[in-house]
Amino acid sequence: MSYIWLLPALLLCCAYGLLGLTFAEHLSHMEIMERCVLVSPNLARIWSVAHIEIGLAYFGVFGGMAYYLFRAAKVDPTHLTDLGLGFAYLLFSFLLDFTCVRYFTPFVALLIGDAIVMTFTLLVSQQLWFQRLLGIFVPLVFFTCAFGHFMEGLTYWKLTYPVNVPWTMVTADIGFAILVNAARFPAFIRGQDIVNELESAKAEARARHLFLRDVLLSVTEGHLHFCETQVDLPTPLPDSSPLLPLQRDTLRGIRRAATEAAEAAGFSPQEVHDLQTAVAEAAMNAVVHGGGGQGIVRAEGDAVQVLITDQGAGIHLHELPRATLERGFSTKDSLGHGFWLMLQMVERVDLLTGASGTTLVLTHRRRPALEQAA
Repeated sequence: MSYIWLLPALLLCCAYGLLGLTFAEHLSHMEIMERCVLVSPNLARIWSVAHIEIGLAYFGVFGGMAYYLFRAAKVDPTHLTDLGLGFAYLLFSFLLDFTCVRYFTPFVALLIGDAIVMTFTLLVSQQLWFQRLLGIFVPLVFFTCAFGHFMEGLTYWKLTYPVNVPWTMVTADIGFAILVNAARFPAFIRGQDIVNELESAKAEARARHLFLRDVLLSVTEGHLHFCETQVDLPTPLPDSSPLLPLQRDTLRGIRRAATEAAEAAGFSPQEVHDLQTAVAEAAMNAVVHGGGGQGIVRAEGDAVQVLITDQGAGIHLHELPRATLERGFSTKDSLGHGFWLMLQMVERVDLLTGASGTTLVLTHRRRPALEQAA
């Protein structure tokens, strides 16, 4: 026999023992209020505000947990089902407790309300679907505590005890549901379940990125390098120009800087023209699809490197093959038509794109005289 059941049983004994003690002394409503607000009714306002502050803090904790829960639900939608079951449990608990508090004496209300919910909890506690709800019940404890403190704080302006009392019972019911699933505490305390799912999602996303990177590199014969992080971008060459703003009326500056760097590196007229075309397309796309950006030209020896960044929405992964390989393809949220031209005009294009923006690095080296003649 597992000793895990001794703790819930002890909890019930203590709760009903304390309930019995409440019949030992009869207090007036004013005396009860004085004890609830630290003996002095004058402290009621401060006490109410403190309850509201605590409630808001708990709502914040619940919101943070819910954020990661919804992130995990993108990988496994079961989490949303569990969230629905958890709130259904909470709603059923409240309706039952509210009915009991409204129509029965306090002792009978507690006995019937909590007894029904806790008995149900014990009966289904060994079901896999219920054990899985531990990850939902823990955030729900913060939710119930937040709502309870918030309502308690409102009692300074309007008495909310008809809701507070059954809601307090609901909080106990949710806590009891967690207690009977205590065997899973170690994993949940470490956040292992959700961490594992988020790590799995991250690993899957990286695998897709690497696969797409290899495909694009192969199809473009080594011209297009799809980067995962800033570290994957090529080593910067020495700056040849200052950082240039990219707007419709300033695009001429980045083209002129690229032209001057290419001519200084000994590029042929055709190579200068090719670089101008690639830079113009990249800069225009940053303006049209990224809302503007910045560019800088770098050069060393026979190499010219142009870095262009924007803060647009980036290129979605599912659109990336068409956006980079299909001539004439364009979407509102990606680069597009000019990308095909860039790959034809320069030796190498490095692309880093995401929700925070896009970075393009165009690199071209002067071709040997014999190759140009051919």
